[in-house]
Amino acid sequence: MFSDSQNSLWSNLSAAILAILLSTILSFPSHASDSKLGSMDDFWEKYDDIADWITIRLKLTPEQEDKVLPLLEKNFEVQMAIMEEYGIKPDTEVPKLTREQKEEIDAKVIAVRAATRAEVIKVLEKEQLQELKAIQREYHEELRERLAEN
Repeated sequence: MFSDSQNSLWSNLSAAILAILLSTILSFPSHASDSKLGSMDDFWEKYDDIADWITIRLKLTPEQEDKVLPLLEKNFEVQMAIMEEYGIKPDTEVPKLTREQKEEIDAKVIAVRAATRAEVIKVLEKEQLQELKAIQREYHEELRERLAEN
């Protein structure tokens, strides 16, 4: 299904990719054509360097990268599972969500963010943790905006 380079990318995903993917998914109206949505190849091409981006933004050492990126991958997978609970999946129409569903998603994502920070606090320096919080906050705010538009 995926080439080796795509599999290696999945193994290096960060929290940032969730928001990018969600903003991509949630930004398309349900009547969007396939040509407007683009393909997964376009996605991989555009975000092929996300692990590098998070490594640079957090200024991770190689040792930190080995420990933090798998935690952020887990974070991504849990958040994607949350989205799937509500019918939000790549290459499908985004269902109309109720206010309660949007609040549930928001609360669950906040809990995942906090759990991830509790794990990475053992690895990151204070400044790096602050930057991770900023990244999570930026993308969570974008998620909230996208959910509000739904």
